[in-house]
Amino acid sequence: MSGPDPSWLAAQRRNAAAMMRAATSATHLTRCRAGFGWDVTPAPGSILASPRVASWDPEPDYFHHWIRDAAIAIGAVPQAMAADPGSEAFWRQAVTDYVAFSLRVSDPDACPISENPLKPATRPDHLDYLRPDAELAALTGHRRLEEPRVAADGTPDLERWSRPQDDGPALRAVSLLHLRPLMAEARSPEAEALVDRDLAQVLRTAGRDSIGPWEEAPARRTTFTLIAQWDALMHGAARATERGAPDTPWCAAAERVVALMDEAADPASGGWRESVEAPEGALDSATVLAIAHAAREAGPFALTAPRTRATMQALETLFADLYPINHGHAVPLIGRWRADVYFGGNPWLPNTLGFAELDYRIAALTGDGAVFYRAEARMRRIAEICPDPGQPLPEQVAKTDGSPTACLALTWSAAAFLGATGAREAAVQALSR
Repeated sequence: MSGPDPSWLAAQRRNAAAMMRAATSATHLTRCRAGFGWDVTPAPGSILASPRVASWDPEPDYFHHWIRDAAIAIGAVPQAMAADPGSEAFWRQAVTDYVAFSLRVSDPDACPISENPLKPATRPDHLDYLRPDAELAALTGHRRLEEPRVAADGTPDLERWSRPQDDGPALRAVSLLHLRPLMAEARSPEAEALVDRDLAQVLRTAGRDSIGPWEEAPARRTTFTLIAQWDALMHGAARATERGAPDTPWCAAAERVVALMDEAADPASGGWRESVEAPEGALDSATVLAIAHAAREAGPFALTAPRTRATMQALETLFADLYPINHGHAVPLIGRWRADVYFGGNPWLPNTLGFAELDYRIAALTGDGAVFYRAEARMRRIAEICPDPGQPLPEQVAKTDGSPTACLALTWSAAAFLGATGAREAAVQALSR
């Protein structure tokens, strides 16, 4: 079985790397939100979820620094440098700036805002979208680490949004820890301080109700967040051991998370439900993304764990039937969950690429050629719906014809493509031994 066209693969990797770079420290851009009278110029170290200027007309406005999305992008920096060797100096400075930016926006000693400064300039038809004064006044101490996103200039988010969110600190800490062996910038005193701050936040909040990765209310214990927290806690335990400190608090918290995950075991599929609170059979592909990000070779959330494979299989069966674009194909494009209605409910590129990455990682670990070729088939489907490497990678593709929809240039999609192709290279090497 042939893989994706090598020339397309190489060109799309360069395109994804360029997308990541365009969203990072985009200080040359200014976003004017006319309804609020709000001009935002990104600060060095910020990473836009999308640099596109849109106002839900219908393309969504993602001109923000999402803590989760930015952490995922930082995790893909090594692949971005490999795709564009001339970008190393840029990315080294970007990581330094990202650390400084992240320390600033999460500073527990920063002064809160007593009143939303956009209120005087906001049009009447936008007043309902303003963040309440009481929320901004309460944004002190550890609450700054609960923010799902900040304005790209480093000021607090001034719009209504779902809070608190707990996946960001866990993913940010782990991404920087993974960079430490590769980049001195991730081993700086500032980077160490940021990792310590994030891990302490994970230790404080692990297992509580929070808003999940898709930012849908109500707050609950999503398996995406729980797995990200467990992975961070295990890193925290290892870090404590390296420093000669007791790892007991970290291990105890990790065990509590595992106990919560056991409550999310799904008897219908043999996999993991979307959350502890979800009914039987309610699965979400974000769970698989968390497992791929953790990339653990052993333990309860290992790449090859039976519940990992069962969750993937159940979701593939679901989306193969749910989306017309998947009919007649052996390998489906992957959405979020069955009842998703965001922009009509469609396949998502980060999800489809996340499934490919996980399969490549499993193939590298086990030598299973069938799993490798399944990932190859998924990448060929990506090539079918995104054939032009000169076009940005979108957030979603329409479930009927595969046309780009929702955000038309998503940084997470670029990072996911780089993650999948990096895992592919490792699998090719492992299978050729």
